[in-house]
Amino acid sequence: MKRIGFMTGGGDCAGINAFLAACLKRGSEGYGAEFVGIRRAFEGACADRIEDFLVPLGPADAVGLENKPSTILESSRFNPFSEANRAKGYPEKLVANLKKVGIDAVLATGGNDTIKSTKGLTELGIPAIAAPKSIDNDVSGTDTMLGFKTAVTFGASAFRSTVESARTHRRISLVEIMGREAGWLSLEIGLAGGADIILIPEKPVDLARLCGRVAALNERQGYVNIAVAEGTRIRLDDPVLVAAAEATPVVAAMLKEDLGKDEHGNPKLGGIAQILRRIIRHRLGLKKLEDVRATDLGFTLRGLPPVADDIILGLRFGFAAVDLLFAGEAGFMVGLQGTRIVKVPFAEALVQKKVDWSETDLKNAGVVW
Repeated sequence: MKRIGFMTGGGDCAGINAFLAACLKRGSEGYGAEFVGIRRAFEGACADRIEDFLVPLGPADAVGLENKPSTILESSRFNPFSEANRAKGYPEKLVANLKKVGIDAVLATGGNDTIKSTKGLTELGIPAIAAPKSIDNDVSGTDTMLGFKTAVTFGASAFRSTVESARTHRRISLVEIMGREAGWLSLEIGLAGGADIILIPEKPVDLARLCGRVAALNERQGYVNIAVAEGTRIRLDDPVLVAAAEATPVVAAMLKEDLGKDEHGNPKLGGIAQILRRIIRHRLGLKKLEDVRATDLGFTLRGLPPVADDIILGLRFGFAAVDLLFAGEAGFMVGLQGTRIVKVPFAEALVQKKVDWSETDLKNAGVVW
């Protein structure tokens, strides 16, 4: 095994470049390996001319790389193993392309979707090791993953600014935060940022209880700060929602809006804070919509310079991934459990990781459901 390809798929985040830097250093110095990056991950690997997407990388490219944000190799959510793309022959094209350019194995960073595609690659005979990367912190088999600590650090600071503004103007503030089906990001940003209320997907929200809590806090302190996970769930037959939709055309329209699905079949999310903004205004009988503000942190959590935790984790993941690959291992993800770097089978990693705090801990943190 001499030539190894890098792929960095899915949403970009901090720590990916640290992983690349460690792989380059360990692989070249320890094993004499040659590395090549594949821009845009599986999309580039499946292109008609894969050569146009290759980026030769050597030890000199690792210098200072660990501090750079996002990924130097760009990214894509392209899924060669979707039903439609299987029918088009993309899995076979993927393997043929890698062999054509002499790539013997792959090192990948990604979340659930990229790991699933990397698993498919190993099943086609190309050895691969993955490192978990997701600001959502939703990959199993690891306590944390690349990008999460940086997103929480910046997100908490950004949230804190909305807290101060809400206090200054005496209003209700909602901040929508990514996370898909997992509430880790909203929970930790809200807790560190000073949220009065936190909403997470793991705990479907009773709107009467939520609005009652908001009203009580607003009466007592004159402002309320709410961290809202983008995947927060509310029942469509919730009486409070039904009443708000009847009275507010925007709520009714947003409930009917279909944002579609991504390449991997995941529903696209976004807009829950705008819906809740109008529900709270209607339920509390507030005169102006401006009395309830909504902010979406969105992609501000992605392209950030990595904090020390993500640099260290990326380097440790990279060293371990290369050692596993040259030990003849494949089909594993590296993970952090306690203080140890471990290998995790892809199938185990792909189990959805959700918030598992006790209900007492969640209530103490301000989670309402």
